[in-house]
Amino acid sequence: MTVINQQKHLNMKFIKNNTTTLLFSLLILAVIGFSSCSQDDEVEVVLKTTEEYKADLSAIISIEKPKVENVQVGYDKGNFKDSLYYFDYKFEYMFALISAEAVLAKTDLTIADIVLANNSLASPGKKFNDMLWISDRRPIHELIVYCDTLRVHTPEGTEPGMVPAEPRNQFIAAISKAKSVRGSSATIDRQVAAAVIELNGELELFEEAIIK
Repeated sequence: MTVINQQKHLNMKFIKNNTTTLLFSLLILAVIGFSSCSQDDEVEVVLKTTEEYKADLSAIISIEKPKVENVQVGYDKGNFKDSLYYFDYKFEYMFALISAEAVLAKTDLTIADIVLANNSLASPGKKFNDMLWISDRRPIHELIVYCDTLRVHTPEGTEPGMVPAEPRNQFIAAISKAKSVRGSSATIDRQVAAAVIELNGELELFEEAIIK
């Protein structure tokens, strides 16, 4: 994994897991001068400066803004899942990012300001990122489209060009199963590949069952 990809991975976890609790804890530490210790060793807490916290949040915003601007509805990895929520979730998150960016531009910026700005990203950021595919669904999607087209143009019957009821119903069930894999948020690349193999097998059986 490259340094850039590692940074992106860490930034995604920051937004999705609401790590602002850490910043909030550090803010408390800065205010009350807290120090912790175990039974054996005393731990010295080293706090970041306001500028360092600002730089951390600025880095996240600089990565998230282009992602929101360029996201498309589709089945590729990183695409948005559902056109129904596309514009609302995109607008809400972009508005939060721009607002947080404006806060960071304040001349009298404080750590408390940064905590609040970061907190403002949590809810819209989670809603947006939860709607992004974690794997590439295009191979199974394209195969489903082909199979659905073939099914529509191959009616049930006993005449040439038709297919008996049993293999046709089996094919319909296979397509439905593949659609479930395509539509599951948890589907990973390995499962996509397995679904493609399985549906291709059902496609071959269906084509063989078409009456010549």
